[in-house]
Amino acid sequence: MKHNAPFNPVFVSRIAVVLAILFVALPFDIAPSRPVVGARGPESTSSIETRDLFSAAASVPGARFVHTTTAANTSGNYTYIDHPLTNNNPNAIVLVTQNWNPGGVGNQYNNYPIGVWYSSSEQKWSIFNQNNTSAMPIGAAFNVLIPATGADVFVHTATAGNITGNWTTIDHPLTNNNPDAIVFVTQNWNPSGGAGTYNNQPIGVWYHSAIGKWAIFNQNNISSMPVGADFNVLIPPTGADVFVHTATAANIAGHYTYIDHPLTNDNPNAMVLVTQNWNPGGVGSTYNDHPIGVWYSSSTKKWAVFNQDFAAMPIGADFNVLVPTTDWAAFVHTATAANIAGHYTYIDHPLTNDNPNAIVFVTPNWNPGGVGGTYNDHPIGVWYSSSAQKWAIFNQDFASMPTGAAFNVLIPAVDTSVFVHLARAGTISGNSTYIDHPLTNNNPNAVVFVTQNWNPSGVGNTYNNHPIGVWYDGLAKKWAVFNQDIAAMPVDAAFNVLVAAADSATFVHTATAANITFNYTLINHALTNKNPNALVFVTQNWNPGGTSGTYNDQPIGVWYSSSAQKWAVFNQDTASSMPDGADFDVIVFFKLYLPLILRGT
Repeated sequence: MKHNAPFNPVFVSRIAVVLAILFVALPFDIAPSRPVVGARGPESTSSIETRDLFSAAASVPGARFVHTTTAANTSGNYTYIDHPLTNNNPNAIVLVTQNWNPGGVGNQYNNYPIGVWYSSSEQKWSIFNQNNTSAMPIGAAFNVLIPATGADVFVHTATAGNITGNWTTIDHPLTNNNPDAIVFVTQNWNPSGGAGTYNNQPIGVWYHSAIGKWAIFNQNNISSMPVGADFNVLIPPTGADVFVHTATAANIAGHYTYIDHPLTNDNPNAMVLVTQNWNPGGVGSTYNDHPIGVWYSSSTKKWAVFNQDFAAMPIGADFNVLVPTTDWAAFVHTATAANIAGHYTYIDHPLTNDNPNAIVFVTPNWNPGGVGGTYNDHPIGVWYSSSAQKWAIFNQDFASMPTGAAFNVLIPAVDTSVFVHLARAGTISGNSTYIDHPLTNNNPNAVVFVTQNWNPSGVGNTYNNHPIGVWYDGLAKKWAVFNQDIAAMPVDAAFNVLVAAADSATFVHTATAANITFNYTLINHALTNKNPNALVFVTQNWNPGGTSGTYNDQPIGVWYSSSAQKWAVFNQDTASSMPDGADFDVIVFFKLYLPLILRGT
C-alpha cells in the first residue's frame, strides 16, 4: 500500500514515526480568539503545579537563539533575523557573537567586524559585515541575545563630546566608578531604524580609571571613533554565568584560547557571548585587533574564543563572557475549574509567569501517577496571555477544556538545542514546514520534539488545528513539522522545538503488533516501567533515521497502565486503533534520571 510523504503527495515510501512532545515557546498577549463564555481569572497561587522536578532563578531575561545564514535570508553583506521580538521593532536591542559551530556542528568563518542594522523596508533586523563589501557567507552562525528592556540595557551613541581618539566614553550609573562592571557591546548601525554610521573595526571595552568610566574603543589604536556610531550595551547582573576569561600560555592554542568553566565545559549547546575587555577591574592593557568568535572543541569538550583571521591569540587578552542561563522544570499541570477559561487552562509557574519568552512543551497525560483518566481529543498548543501574564494550554478547535485534563509540561533551559520555528512562505511545502538548524540538518537520527506556540514572545496569533508530527526529508536533508491529515501548513504558524541530546532518557518508540492494544502502544523501557511518576513527553516521528514512515492522524497522549506497570502512547479518540509501525520520539524525566540536554544554573 502506498503512503503519501508527510510533506506532499509526491514523496512515496513508508515512514512511521510519532514524535509528540508539544514544545511551547515564546509568549504573547492576545488570547487565541478565546470564547467569551465562562471567562475566568488566572489560577490562584495555591494551585501551583505539582511534582516540579527543579526550579531556580533566570539570568538576563529576554530571548536568545542561534541565527544561521542561508541563501534565503542573506543579501550581500548582511543576513536577516526573523524573530517576533525584532520584526517590526526598530527599537529592539540586539547583541551578537559569531558561533563557528553551534551544538558542535559547522565550521564557517566570517573574518570581518560585524554589527546589526534595521531595514525599514523589510521591517527586520540584520547582522552585517562592517566593510560593506564582503558578502556574508552562507552557513555562518551567530549567538543572538535580545535582552528584556531595563536599566542595564541601552544604546550608547558616540558624540563629539564623549569621543577621544579611538574611543567613546560611556556615562551610565551602572558603569561609572565601577571597574568591575562586565560590559557587553554590539555595534548598532541605526537604532530606531534611522540613518546609520559604520565603524569597520574590531572593538572592545576598557575602564578609564582617571575619570572613573568605561569606554568602547577601536582595537587598532589608530582609527578614530566616528561621530554618530551607535552601540547596544548590556551590563548583566553579577553571577556565575558572567565572568572574565584571560588568555594565558596554558590555555592558548594558536589563534584561540580555551574557556574552562562549568557552564560551558562538555556543553556544545551553550550560548556564549563575548566582548573584548582591555583591562578588567581597571588592570591590564592587551590589544587584540582581530574579529573574534567562539567555537566548541569536541576533543577537549570546551568552548574557545578565536581570531577569525587565524592571527595568534595574544597572552593577556581578556574577554567578558556571558553564558545566559535559565532554570528548567518538568511538572504535571491539571486543568481545574479555577484555571480553565473556555478552551484553555492557565499554567501557574514561576518560570512561565510574566515571561512571554518562555519555551514550553506539553504532552497530555491521561493519568499522572497512575491516577485519573480524562480524555482531551483535540489538537493542542500553548499561548501567552499578556493580561494574565501567564502561559496557557489551549485546544486548537476551541472545544472546551475538560476539568481534570492533565498535561506533562517541560520548560527546558534555553540553549542552542531549544528554539522557535516559524513557518514562512519559504519554508512551507504543502502540509510541512522545513526546519533549518545546524543540529537537525543532515541528521536523520535527530530526536526532535515540537509543541505549537500560538504567539512566541507574545507576538502572533496563528492556529493550526491539526495533529502534527516531524519527519526527515532525505533529499532536502532537513527535518520538518507536518500536519498528519495532509492539510496545508498555515503561514506564520510557530512551533517550539527541542533537539534532544543522545541520552538514556531519550529514545524512539515503535508501535508493533506485540505492544499495541486497540488505541495504545505500551512503552517498554527501564526508565518508565514500574514508574507511574515518570514524566513522559512524546512527538510523533514519521520516519526516524530517515526511513519510510507511518501516519497517525490523531491527537495523542500518554497514560500509565497499572496492570502492565508500563506507560503507553495512546490516541485520544478511543475508536482509532494505533497503527502498526507508528513511531514516537520519547524523553523521560524524573528525579533519579535527569536528561543531559537540560543544563540550568
